[in-house]
This record gives sequence, C-alpha cells and structure tokens, in this order.
Amino acid sequence: MSELERFREAGLISRKVKEEAYRIVKEGAKILEICEILEDIIRREGAEPAFPCNVGVNEVAAHYTATPQDVTIIPPRSIVKVDIGISLDGYIADTAITVVLDPRLELLAESAKMALHEAIKAIKPGVSISKIGSIIHKTITGMGFKPIRNLTGHEIKRYNLHAGLSIPNIPVRSGEKLREGHIYAIEPFATTMRGAGEVISIKTMTIFRIDSETIFRRKLKGEEFELAKLLAERFDNLPYTPRWIDNFDRFRKVHEKMTKTGKIHGYPVLVEKLGEPVAQFEHTVYVNSNGCEILT
Repeated sequence: MSELERFREAGLISRKVKEEAYRIVKEGAKILEICEILEDIIRREGAEPAFPCNVGVNEVAAHYTATPQDVTIIPPRSIVKVDIGISLDGYIADTAITVVLDPRLELLAESAKMALHEAIKAIKPGVSISKIGSIIHKTITGMGFKPIRNLTGHEIKRYNLHAGLSIPNIPVRSGEKLREGHIYAIEPFATTMRGAGEVISIKTMTIFRIDSETIFRRKLKGEEFELAKLLAERFDNLPYTPRWIDNFDRFRKVHEKMTKTGKIHGYPVLVEKLGEPVAQFEHTVYVNSNGCEILT
C-alpha cells in the first residue's frame, strides 16, 4: 500500500469523527466527554489521535483539550471549534470544524468555511503560499470579518504534524510555493471586525510534546528518565495530554518540572487578543498534477 493510500485511510477516519462531532457538540455537553468520545472513535478505527482533540469555545482559538477531571461544559449561545488529528502508523490527517450555537455567529463561521473552499480551489503545484494567504484574507474580509494573522496551516509528513512550510491566512512576502506530491493542512481562522485578528497565549497548558529524538541527550535522572522513556515510547514526537497517561498523579510534579525547564514542550492555550469569538475550518490536502485532492 502506498503512502498516499495510508494518508487517505487516515482521512476517511477523520470524516467519521467529524460526523460524530457535529452530532454531540451542543449546549451543556461536557468538553471531557466530547474529547473522549471522538478520540475513542479514532482508536476503534485502528488509528491513534495525532494530537489531543481540541475543543475551543468562543474566543479560544487553539490548544485547549479537556483536563483529566474537566467539568467544563459547552455554554449557551457559543461557537465551538473542534480540531482533530488521526495518526495511522504515523500517516496524519488533520481537520477541523466549527459548530455554531448562536445564530448571530453563523456568518462568521461561514466566512472561515468559504475561505477554506476558495483556497483549496486555487491549490496546484507551484502556487505561492502568499497567494493562498491572499485568497483567505480576501474571502474573510469580503464577508465582513478578520482573518487571524498569526495562525497558519502547515505541511504534514509522516510522524510530523508541522513539517516545515507554513500556510498563512494573510498575504505575506514569501517566495515559497506548494509542491506536487506534498501534503498540507489548510486552516483559515476568522474573528469579528471588533477583534484584533491576532491570538495571544495564556498561562493554561493542556497539551504537551516531547522530542523523542533529542530528549535523551539531556541529563535525566530517576523519575525524569522514567517519564521521558514512557512519553517517547507511547507518543514518539506527537502531542499528548496528561489524561492519556495512567497514574499521571505519580508523575505530576516531575512533569511540571520538566515543562518549566524545557525538557517537555507545553502548548499554551491561544485566545483572540480582544476576547472576540473565533471560527475555524480545516482540511488536509494532497497536491497533485491537476490541483489537489481533499483527504479529510
């Protein structure tokens, strides 16, 4: 079986997960249950989550997943982003949807969805990433909203979710071009005209990653070595959440220490700078000689 066929298989699983996400994301639903249900579907299909299921409510744009005892629920009249990743033996599909629970935010979500649609129409070998960013920017602003300028799409390779090339959501000065045979995640984010069009980090971190290729070059002793070995073997270079680790309380203090010292990378939750709601849609695409194939 070819690598492309494996990526396609991962994409097929992602579609099943998205269908369930549309069904279960509703007012009063527990974020922990949403994450666990969607991640369990991925595992039942013979794959693993490429990263913890992200559930971003209102101004939360990225990097929030449920914590082990999370009691947070989806509030009324909200807008909810669900970002999922599938890893099938390292072949990754990355996709996201927005569920709107406030009719006033329908057009905001539609602007991100339409921007994704227009960007994909333009994808072919040799097209510049700036052109893709320009199309996304023009589509979103033309509908009366702002793109998030400091969030981007990205290239995907086996076992590598962010493999070098970034795909902007605004025009940029870059000569970088999309290449035939490569795989990219295109993900427009939009906010209101009252927003800054920019995300900022907050102190909360719920998603982490360890670099399994370099971690053991560092001085590790006792529990640090034990935890690093567990994380490297279980997750390789892909992101994880503490709720995936049995008996995490045993490692909680050393995990915090390794995060503070940079031995474990933590992803801060990203929120719209002025607290405005954010919408997101995302597809993973394969660039072929005729344009591109949507995998998710």
